[in-house]
Amino acid sequence: MNNQTPPRPATNTKRHPLLSRCLVGFLLGFVSLFLLFFLGETLGEPVMYIGVGAFALCAQWFLSRRQVAALRTDWPIILCLNFMVLVSMVLCFTLEHNNPGAHLTALILAVVAVACSYAGAALAQRLARNRTPAV
Repeated sequence: MNNQTPPRPATNTKRHPLLSRCLVGFLLGFVSLFLLFFLGETLGEPVMYIGVGAFALCAQWFLSRRQVAALRTDWPIILCLNFMVLVSMVLCFTLEHNNPGAHLTALILAVVAVACSYAGAALAQRLARNRTPAV
């Protein structure tokens, strides 16, 4: 009788270092500001929320793909991706003293971006777990 179990397959394929993924996340976050301004000025606020949310979901999925524990380990990348949106929210709160509409818009935008980034990480984690062979 053979009591030896076969070695577990590698659950993590070749991945880029965390610093390079954070840098790419920061650059994608910078691009999201241009998307935010373009969609907000031309098509209106609801389209801006949907566009930035879809961009954050796709960008985070791209940065977290093939990661079995993306929700637990990729939080620095999520922060780098949403850094510019969060900074713009803080600037809006500090510079727009008497404009509650701008405060609400900035808050909703930040919540949508962060929530969709976590959804992208969860999607990447789910797809990686489904593709990892069971032993």
